[in-house]
Amino acid sequence: MARAQSHPILAQLRNARTLPEQTDALRALKNEIIGHVQRKEQWIGLGVLDPIVRTLASARSPAKPNGKDSRYPLLQRPLSEDENVRLQALQLVASFANGGPAFLAPLHAARAIPSLMANVSPFTNAPQLVVAALKALTDIADASTLAAPSSPIDVESLADTVFSVQYLDSFGAMLSITSTNILLQSQVSLAAGLISRLCREERHQQALATSGVLDALATRLASVAVLRGEVVPGADASAKNDGLFEAFPEPAPQTLRLDSILEAIGAILGDSKYRANRLANSPSILAVFPPIKFEPAGNPDVEQTGPNSTRQHPVTAMEYMLPINLPRNQSTSPYGSVPPGGSSDSQSSSRSSLSKFSSSAIWDSPRFQTTGSGPEDTEEIESPFIPWLVRLVRRSGEYERLLASAILAALIKGGVASKGLREASLGLLVVPLLIRMIAKNDKDVSDVNEVDNTVKRTILERAPVVLARMITDSEYLQKAAYECEAVPVLSRLLKHAYTPVKEGTRPHYWSPHADVDMEVENNSPVAQLGQEGQNELLVHRLKVRESTLKAIAALAGGKEDYRKAFVAEDVVSYVVESLSEYPRRPQSAKERGSEKPSAETTRKGETAGYGANPASVIVAGCHVVRMLSRSVSILRTSLVDHGVALPIFRFMKHPDVNVQIAATAAICNLVLEVSPVRELLAENGVVTVLCEHAHSQNPALRLNGLWALKHFVDAVGPDLKKACLAELGSHWLQQLVCDDTEDMALQLAKEREASGLDMDDDVDMQPSDEPHRWIYGSNGMLRELNAADSSRLRQVEDKLAAVRESELNPVRRARNDDVAIQEQGLDMIRNLIGRPRSGLSPETTNETTEMIDFLLHEFGSERLFEILSSKLRPKVHRPFSRRVTSGREPRMFHPQSKIIVAVIYILTHIAASISRHQQMIIAQTDLLKLLAQQASSKDREVRVALCHFIINLTYKDDDGEAQACAIRAHELRKLGFYSKMEALTKQDGDLDVRERAKTAAYQIEQAGY
Repeated sequence: MARAQSHPILAQLRNARTLPEQTDALRALKNEIIGHVQRKEQWIGLGVLDPIVRTLASARSPAKPNGKDSRYPLLQRPLSEDENVRLQALQLVASFANGGPAFLAPLHAARAIPSLMANVSPFTNAPQLVVAALKALTDIADASTLAAPSSPIDVESLADTVFSVQYLDSFGAMLSITSTNILLQSQVSLAAGLISRLCREERHQQALATSGVLDALATRLASVAVLRGEVVPGADASAKNDGLFEAFPEPAPQTLRLDSILEAIGAILGDSKYRANRLANSPSILAVFPPIKFEPAGNPDVEQTGPNSTRQHPVTAMEYMLPINLPRNQSTSPYGSVPPGGSSDSQSSSRSSLSKFSSSAIWDSPRFQTTGSGPEDTEEIESPFIPWLVRLVRRSGEYERLLASAILAALIKGGVASKGLREASLGLLVVPLLIRMIAKNDKDVSDVNEVDNTVKRTILERAPVVLARMITDSEYLQKAAYECEAVPVLSRLLKHAYTPVKEGTRPHYWSPHADVDMEVENNSPVAQLGQEGQNELLVHRLKVRESTLKAIAALAGGKEDYRKAFVAEDVVSYVVESLSEYPRRPQSAKERGSEKPSAETTRKGETAGYGANPASVIVAGCHVVRMLSRSVSILRTSLVDHGVALPIFRFMKHPDVNVQIAATAAICNLVLEVSPVRELLAENGVVTVLCEHAHSQNPALRLNGLWALKHFVDAVGPDLKKACLAELGSHWLQQLVCDDTEDMALQLAKEREASGLDMDDDVDMQPSDEPHRWIYGSNGMLRELNAADSSRLRQVEDKLAAVRESELNPVRRARNDDVAIQEQGLDMIRNLIGRPRSGLSPETTNETTEMIDFLLHEFGSERLFEILSSKLRPKVHRPFSRRVTSGREPRMFHPQSKIIVAVIYILTHIAASISRHQQMIIAQTDLLKLLAQQASSKDREVRVALCHFIINLTYKDDDGEAQACAIRAHELRKLGFYSKMEALTKQDGDLDVRERAKTAAYQIEQAGY
């Protein structure tokens, strides 16, 4: 066996005295290992990474461009000798990284990633070196996606390095390249590809958005519309008027890879409403897609066939580039919603001809007339960027279609699209394509790890998530998905995701030359391979499980028919396996029933071929159970037969807080009065766990714990109600209902300011005083517009500031958490009281009376009514900041409708009790005055609740209560309730309110006689 020192290439590496000799040695090593994993392993054992990485040390650190001294090297030039050495070293690092996850450990030990990052800056490195460094980082990123848990490099840690502040300008510059040079354009696609692979965490997404990288990507996307001649008519004139013409991009190079741009944008957007709005209002997007109202002129065909010809909502010219929106035919699927004789992508000639013109031709076309829009108009006109994305979805190949749909879904969730206007086109033009894409790729994909399968697998991993985001909370889009056979398509996909994976064997590589065996004696970390990565097919199956469960939950959250359809497809057994960390072959309810009850708890390790479900799959499975359990029939049959209760209960104590939150949310429906597993859960201590969660510091877990407790105490006996309140603590319930964590956040800010800590932070929790930067990418540089020159930008700036505050301001988030928790706390008090006496037995009435007396004793009668009064009063917040001396007035926050409704129904339940309790309410003059103000509430639920309250307060069981009832009616008249009820009977636009107001007014009138 040859010793390592005798290998000629190694000797050449060690003996090289000049840069050309070093280059030749590195090139020889590169030719030796490329495409041969076993040789790479042998060379790693020799510790060859150390000298390779050392050659990269001559790279200069990235510097932020500063005036004339940082000119971007747009042109390719011959490399120096030193740069040639670095190029070979970069290519070698990429080749080793391409070997897979096992090579991540030695690469980390050799500190390869910092050396690669030193070569990424386009300000200090030649384009060839930048491309080589990006390729090496891309290979490391790909390997990290399959890395074992013990790997020193994973996606998150790699992203922390790559997206460090000092490198963000480099990414912005690379993504701003407009040159048609192939090498320079490859920097654009590689940089975008790296973002799409690594940008998953909120902190990275926010950093890329605020640094201008998102705006640079937006400029590249807008340049594609310019290239294709799909610019809104009048955009050039509008851009000049609005001070945006500098951001109007040149046409994109033909070599630009649109899929990489779309994928990077989607990765940065994530679930953020602010970033979605920032993209739609990026300077280049505003310039190319201005919200200009469009009126077709002199062309009757356009007027008759326009997609919104029957609507009054103003639209832009981009709307007329979409296929005709025909009315939905109930007897056909949306797949067939196109004119006979035309493909699904066909448009009328008058509209398809738009795309055949260059940009300037569209602007000057005499067939179209545009009307200028002032600030008032632009608010009601949807951005033409939305229909352009719909058109892009229709025209693109499968992968680009998926990526464009993902951006479209993010913009819809971000409130950028007009929901009422856009739902029809999405249901007819986008949702059917997504479902068809899933069905097709599910049928075509194979288990072989081939390049052709990579895109198919990615589509199956992501398309269900995009579908879920698009149809959630939209009855129309849920119906469209259901009619497109989404139920069987998603059911098949989930079943395929539980197909066992065969254990892969390590491939053996053939070579025409005999290998030179090298005896390895190096034990340093840089010469030791790490663990083999995860099974690629199994990782794919786990991702498909998660995404499919999310899509199933989104659709099952709609109508009862959708839930029953999923049960008919036998998905429950697969959902149950998703509730196990170590799944196995899904079993029917009958098969599960024949097992011992303890079989589930004995799973201690993976079943071969099924893998281990990560927390994300378990969370998605809990969400499906929550949606399915909305159906009482499914809860009583399929979910009980498959035994979902105890697995969900066990996950309430899972180490991962996100799993606890999801499991507790699912428990909410399992502890309802109609649930057959309610007693089983109670016997296993569900109340104790829920009370612990209600004391959690995590607001989501606290909310779900309280929500489930509210459901549990409904319709149980007084003894159990008292036990639950004792477990929770009456003082803690008062604190949840009364205390505001936003006040605690403000107090913390004051303490921090008083101590002089973190004075660079925005301690008053208000939006940052730093103005928004209006960035666009041009010619390899990030440039900035002056908002002072544009009324349009100033208008959009106010909107973005409001969205940013609502999403990122910790006080605003705390306030929203408070409202949700207080609502559930108030509802729990109502359920502790019990239901009103109407139609119930005297025993139930006695129980209600008993619980009211118990709560009045626990809280104190004065304290309880003061709590309820405080929830009806406006709250004044005085801003606190040593940096603000004037111009910031105290802010008044009126109580939210859901809190008002909860308070009124507590009083309604008390008013349904005995006369003594009714008299207690009528004595609360201040409280009643606050209630009287709610008769003019814009929320119908408030007005309905108020009518119920008056009806209960003026109801009498027998003549013995007539005098007391008359006194109450008299007091209500004095406070103006009678006149307000009379006004509601005549003026309210809601029939339910009018009818209940009639009853309330009648009872007040009758009680007075």
